[in-house]
Amino acid sequence: MTTKSTPADLTAAPWRAPEPRELPEWRALMREYISSHAGMQMLTDATNAGNCAVVPTVPGMDASPGAVASVLLSRSEERRLREARLYYASADMTSLALAAASTPPTEPVKQTRLPSPYGFMIFEQPIGGYTQDVADVLRDTPMARDGVHTTLTTPIVAVSWGLWGPDEVKVTDGPTVRWYWQPARGQLEPIPQHFDGVWITFYAPPGGAFDALPADTVIGTAQDGTPMTAGDIQSHPQLTPLNWDNETALAFGKTFGEPKPDTTQEWSQVVYTAWQLMSQTGKTQLTEVEEIPRDRAGRKRDRRQGITGSSDVHIVNVHSAHQPSRAAAEQDATASTGRRAPQWSCRWPVRPYRRNTCLNPRAHAEGGCEHEDRIVPAHIKGPADKPLKVGETVHLWDHQPDDY
Repeated sequence: MTTKSTPADLTAAPWRAPEPRELPEWRALMREYISSHAGMQMLTDATNAGNCAVVPTVPGMDASPGAVASVLLSRSEERRLREARLYYASADMTSLALAAASTPPTEPVKQTRLPSPYGFMIFEQPIGGYTQDVADVLRDTPMARDGVHTTLTTPIVAVSWGLWGPDEVKVTDGPTVRWYWQPARGQLEPIPQHFDGVWITFYAPPGGAFDALPADTVIGTAQDGTPMTAGDIQSHPQLTPLNWDNETALAFGKTFGEPKPDTTQEWSQVVYTAWQLMSQTGKTQLTEVEEIPRDRAGRKRDRRQGITGSSDVHIVNVHSAHQPSRAAAEQDATASTGRRAPQWSCRWPVRPYRRNTCLNPRAHAEGGCEHEDRIVPAHIKGPADKPLKVGETVHLWDHQPDDY
């Protein structure tokens, strides 16, 4: 007998972001988990299942590929969290980044766009997500159960990043790690040793895909052979406030192309657009940052735990000159599910757009100039007492996406 599939919009509780002051504690818990046995087992399972976009290997190592990769991925992610500067993107900031990222950045990826060499940012609303059938998730595992189909939704709500190259992580007194890019499951392409770029890790809420299901919903098979239910998952204690979901590496000097929906390509484009927005200053400034200092006791605790990054939290807001009205924000919030990228059409009725700006016009004719994106703020054209007219603009992009 086949269990009826549950609609995707009913299978995940809305994302509820923490208070900004909680970020240092979340960072500490995530760092502890990713280095734990449970965290490395999670990375091992993800690698063995072909769910990692970047895969490290060590030739001649007497261990399974998943076990080797989990140690290296855990070690590198622990460093990024340990050295991270903490950021919190407000709901308006998240929607602004999504609106501007609806067209790909035109400039090559620049290191100067990073707000800090290492960082951890939580978004008050998801920047994307994806859906899966639980049958596909559990296929080829002892937990699979014939005839069970329930759609699960995973929202992407946070990222960590750090300057990275394949030669940064080596095995002590052993061979150099070889890194591979996995654009599709089972398809490994070597990352060159001279690679220079930024690593981005994406995070999702733990258990979020099961929390809104009725507790008696059958989703698989338990170890003793009995039906496993959503309630069984819900009863498990959460060891980390956020789960590692996937990762990617952006090479400096490479350009974006049209991304595949619901992939690391799409999410990294949103993250990079947020960095662009944060780096714009002067007349084109679109964001402002409020800093929440870590209290003295918290700073001491962070030092004891080996945290070397800043423990202050930087709240990133849309600049007061460009903030949408509360009514528009509430209208978008009502139309959003809280499980995927939010609505932003009311907040930005004329979407922000990119302007490719020459930084050295005198050298433009000879081709010796440098260009970068400037994001023009959303605005309403025409007299204030006239009806707003919003048109559709089609952008044609003929640049093929790079592999990484």
